[in-house]
Amino acid sequence: MVTVQVSSQNPAPGQLNAMPDAECTKRLRSNDIGRIALVDREVRPIIFPVNYFFEEGIVAFRTAPGTKLDLAPGAPVCFEIDGWEADSGTGWSVVVKGIAHDMTNPRGAPTGSVRFWPVRPLAPGSREHWIGVWANEITGRWFRTAAHRPTS
Repeated sequence: MVTVQVSSQNPAPGQLNAMPDAECTKRLRSNDIGRIALVDREVRPIIFPVNYFFEEGIVAFRTAPGTKLDLAPGAPVCFEIDGWEADSGTGWSVVVKGIAHDMTNPRGAPTGSVRFWPVRPLAPGSREHWIGVWANEITGRWFRTAAHRPTS
């Protein structure tokens, strides 16, 4: 069994730590590529990489008509970002759990400003629809490898 402790600083080597809320928010705001996980009509998990923007407790991304637009609105979903920092030997992940909503035609705050959010999809093609994940829970974890030796 792995013990997870909350740490406001980078974890000690060999430890898995829960990331503080402020650090989770910082990482969500400082990245722009993540993965949206949902369940298809046959109740099979499916994951898509997306370019996103995080603001006001909402993960927003643009999409074309198709699987994400068909399945996500009204559904419970997970959104995840992660990274590896080779210099420090530190790995981390942040997971957002919430309900997805079609924000293409927003009615009021906070989604009224969504069209001004800086989401720039890298994949080719038109992405005119907006999906937003209203965060019910945001968690993060980080660790440092026990065998890591800083490079000189």
